[in-house]
Amino acid sequence: MNFFSKSSFRADLFLILLGLSSFFVWKMLFERSCYQKTEDAYMSSHVLRISSKVSGYVEKVFVNDNWKVKKGELLVKIDPRDYMARVAVADAIRKFAQSEWLRLRELSVVNALSAFNYDLSLASNLITRSILRLESLSLGYTDIYSPIQGNITNKMVEQGDYVSSGQYLFSIVSGDFWIIGNFKEGQLKKIRPGQPAWIKIDAYPQRWLPAHVDSIQKGTKNAFSPYSSEDLSLNYVKTSQRIPIKILLDETLPSDYSNIGPWMTVKVKIKTAEDNYIYPLSILCSLLSLIGLFFLRTIAKKYLPKKFFYF
Repeated sequence: MNFFSKSSFRADLFLILLGLSSFFVWKMLFERSCYQKTEDAYMSSHVLRISSKVSGYVEKVFVNDNWKVKKGELLVKIDPRDYMARVAVADAIRKFAQSEWLRLRELSVVNALSAFNYDLSLASNLITRSILRLESLSLGYTDIYSPIQGNITNKMVEQGDYVSSGQYLFSIVSGDFWIIGNFKEGQLKKIRPGQPAWIKIDAYPQRWLPAHVDSIQKGTKNAFSPYSSEDLSLNYVKTSQRIPIKILLDETLPSDYSNIGPWMTVKVKIKTAEDNYIYPLSILCSLLSLIGLFFLRTIAKKYLPKKFFYF
């Protein structure tokens, strides 16, 4: 304390530094009124679970984990020989049913055949055609193609494996990303769709990326959980719930953001009011604070004894 009483210059310098630091305090307070922020946010994307539609042994796997694939690219080939044989059998049955129907149709023209037998042959012809179509579809399903462009993840199949119909093989993550930000209930009253936003991915903290609010979920993030979050105990403690808000990027991700994937953590800030006044008002308030400090110092210097005067 005696440090300041020895030098008026040091005391003035201390007050100036205190006033300048108040600028950042005022700036932070004004920013809180213009921006709603959260660190409870993550990247999201379309993740397609690729499964086999038919059973059989895997003849060839053309991809591996983290490989980029194009839409329509062949990913997995299942041994087609069983299905080729089924198609051949179905085609032979169809040809027989068709020839039988054509023969009976000629007889029906001269009334040498009952209507029941003719209808039965017609139905058999149509049924065998449908069976052939189904078997041909199954044969086509032995080749599994990529439905979208993206990256292979969580590969669970190898050449020689036996897979069943509906069995999971791997996932494809698309390159279309958006952000889900979980905001507290109290922040929701200031947030509207269309408001500008900025996101910063924790893996690339060097820059903020422009975005905007797309939509607000109707309900908390726990509302659609398969497990109830209701507290059935008597020790109920009210906690602020989180509302998921979907945020879209205004432009494609930079080329150096190649390792972005779902569930990567993000910081989000949404501009809910005009911020043009933040810097001028912060400067004004810090100047007023500085003037107030000098005024109080002058009053104290005049009326307080020297031994109680610290500035």
